[in-house]
Amino acid sequence: MPFFIVLFFYITISIYQISAVTDALKLIFMVQSTFLEGILFIISLFLTFTPLLGPILGIIGATFIWEWNILFSALLFFWPYLIGFVFLSLRKKSSERKSPKDKASDIEDAQIIEEEKFK
Repeated sequence: MPFFIVLFFYITISIYQISAVTDALKLIFMVQSTFLEGILFIISLFLTFTPLLGPILGIIGATFIWEWNILFSALLFFWPYLIGFVFLSLRKKSSERKSPKDKASDIEDAQIIEEEKFK
C-alpha cells in the first residue's frame, strides 16, 4: 500500500512539473496557437526530467505564469536534489566515523604481512 501512495504523489508532482515547464516554454516562445502548445507539451515531457534545464524552466513557469513564490517553486523542482544531498551528506558522515578504525586495521594487517615475508 505505501508503494501506491508514493507512486500517486510522484505522478502528481510530475504533472505539476510538466505543466510548469510547458507554461515556461509558452512564455519564452510566445506561443498562442493550440497546435504549437501541443507540440510544446510533448517537448516539455522530455525537458521536465532533464537535469538542471527542466527545473530551471519549471521555476520560470511556476513563478512568472502561476505567480508562485520562488521558494515553493524551487522546492517543487529541486526536491530530488535536496534529498540526494541530505542522504549523501549523511552517508559521508557515517563513513567518516567508521574509516579511522578501518584504516588502522588495514595498516596493522599490512605490517603483519610484511613481517611474515621477512621470516
